[in-house]
Amino acid sequence: YRKAWPYIGKSSGTNERRGDDLNDFFERSFMLAKKLLFCAYCELDATQVGSARQRLVQCLSITMTVFFTSPSRASRESIRSVMNDAWMELMLSMEEVPQHRIIARHVASLAISTKSCGWTDPFQRPGYIARVGLSSIPFTPPEKHPPWCRVLENNWIRILNEYHHLATVSPLTFSNVGSGQRGSGHNDHLVVSGRSWKEYVLFGTGSIENDGDAPFTKQLLRSYVPDAVSLAEQGGGEVIFSKLAPRTHIKAHCGPTNLRLTAHLGLVVPDSSSDCRIRVRDDWHSWSAGKVLLFDDSYEHEVRNDTEESRVVLLLRVWHPGLMRVQRGFFLSEAIMRKEEEIAKRFNPPR
Repeated sequence: YRKAWPYIGKSSGTNERRGDDLNDFFERSFMLAKKLLFCAYCELDATQVGSARQRLVQCLSITMTVFFTSPSRASRESIRSVMNDAWMELMLSMEEVPQHRIIARHVASLAISTKSCGWTDPFQRPGYIARVGLSSIPFTPPEKHPPWCRVLENNWIRILNEYHHLATVSPLTFSNVGSGQRGSGHNDHLVVSGRSWKEYVLFGTGSIENDGDAPFTKQLLRSYVPDAVSLAEQGGGEVIFSKLAPRTHIKAHCGPTNLRLTAHLGLVVPDSSSDCRIRVRDDWHSWSAGKVLLFDDSYEHEVRNDTEESRVVLLLRVWHPGLMRVQRGFFLSEAIMRKEEEIAKRFNPPR
């Protein structure tokens, strides 16, 4: 790093570039930054976190130095993309270690200060954030719930009965979250500690093609919450029965995008609500049987079930209310494409 980029620790003035042409300086520096980022990907995937963080810091030091000396707007956008990826990986490397989680927020704050990412709040760190001025409310109070929340609450007993039927007749159809039984969320198991977090998919990847499993619940959702069904069918987040076992913790993390909101309808709730809670941003909330919690899961959130009872909710995602209908498909496709590109970068070294 120091041999290939001898300008570390110096100003970015052209008189200190040993006569190098500006474009040549930029191209060599930018290639080195991309190689450092790729090496960090490899080291992170091999759990060599310490050295990966060093590579990421080196990558960021280069990109932040050359950003304002880049020869064109297109070049600056290329640098911004690499910078954004480096900030994201550095933040995630901190987020995945509980004692380093507060550092993840500091990393996010630094990224926000460089204006190289779409984040505006260090607690809201999704991998893809739509830059269309969507309002950001971590938790929606009950008095501001949309009408479909009341419909779910009025029918919660029948939804609960269908859950009980599935859990009794077909318990093996409930799979561990992140087990690969559906086409998304393969890494979700990484945030689970304790006994288990299981799910049954009603809509989205992993669901069956008919209504034989939960006919009332599925028809109710199609009729009154079509946004949840359409979002799930387009790959934006499944509708599931979510069962969190006793003594299980879903560690703090951020959802993948701000294009949606998440709703939990309480079905089976432990008696001790203070020991079974969800934190969204920096506030804790508890479930009640037959009541909906509505929140933005692109904010940092975690769940604790410190009781000896299971917690079960109907979990669904709906389109963010600030997103116009004509925008939905475009931004969701862009988010999915961006995710695929991020995965591909880990297997294709820069040339």
